[in-house]
Amino acid sequence: MIKTAIFDFDGTLADTIPLCREAFRRAVRELDGRTLTDEEIERQFGPDDLGVIQRLLPGKPELHEKGRELFLRYYHELHPELAPTPFPGAAGLLHALRSRGIRLAMVTGKRLESAEISLQFFHLAEFFPILETGSPEGGVKPDRIRRALDRLDSSAGEAIYIGDSPTDVDACRAVPIRILAAGWAAEADVKGLEERKPDYLLTRFEDLDRFFREHDGNEGL
Repeated sequence: MIKTAIFDFDGTLADTIPLCREAFRRAVRELDGRTLTDEEIERQFGPDDLGVIQRLLPGKPELHEKGRELFLRYYHELHPELAPTPFPGAAGLLHALRSRGIRLAMVTGKRLESAEISLQFFHLAEFFPILETGSPEGGVKPDRIRRALDRLDSSAGEAIYIGDSPTDVDACRAVPIRILAAGWAAEADVKGLEERKPDYLLTRFEDLDRFFREHDGNEGL
């Protein structure tokens, strides 16, 4: 039985990875004069926004706080252009899950400020009274999932995590909690997800509602 659904954000509820990359690229270019490639930026993903800035500007601690501020500025400014909407049907899905009594939370590697920008921009904040975010050091998702479960008074056995990264599968195994791997973003690493052998894998966001309906109330899931 699924009584609790914990969602990741980037690549799971919205295709915001291009927005993140460009905001980091502009922040670093303004501070350090370098124009980073997508690959150079994505190699540093894992920590929260400040942690990524620290990795992109190694040995320059005096620039890190300004880099974080610039990232947030560009993240906010570019949102309407690079991430104008969540995945189609996201609000309807979350409303349906909440209406059926499924408890909702979000656990994301993002920093609180950028997570709140996107949730407010997409009008999704109301669905996530429990919001756990990342750390500059990274590697905290198992702890954050456990904290969300505690705050929801939920057990891992009655919960599921929905996330798009192969490392999300690893994090869920460490809790342990079941994971539904989100392979529907344009740049989703479906092969990498398959190799991690998640409990479930979907490649279309519109199949999420059917998944929850099919498993609603089924013991032994």
